[in-house]
Amino acid sequence: MSKLYLTRRNLLTLLSKLDRKKAGDDTACTIVKYKNPQKEFQQTMNSCSVIAVEDDEYYTALNRPAGGMHPLDEMKLG
Repeated sequence: MSKLYLTRRNLLTLLSKLDRKKAGDDTACTIVKYKNPQKEFQQTMNSCSVIAVEDDEYYTALNRPAGGMHPLDEMKLG
């Protein structure tokens, strides 16, 4: 299984990009991650793109509802 490490900063940046896109800004909602030479937190691929999309866009395209989440996480989404 491949491993990709995203920091809180990475995740918040992706959320910010989604908000900016919704506000009309030009953004691909993407961050590119490269392999870290350190052994700790080393992703398994040389590079990859992480692309954020809105829930409704994603699940409509899949023609299915979102899956279940831990109740505490679900509460934070409001």
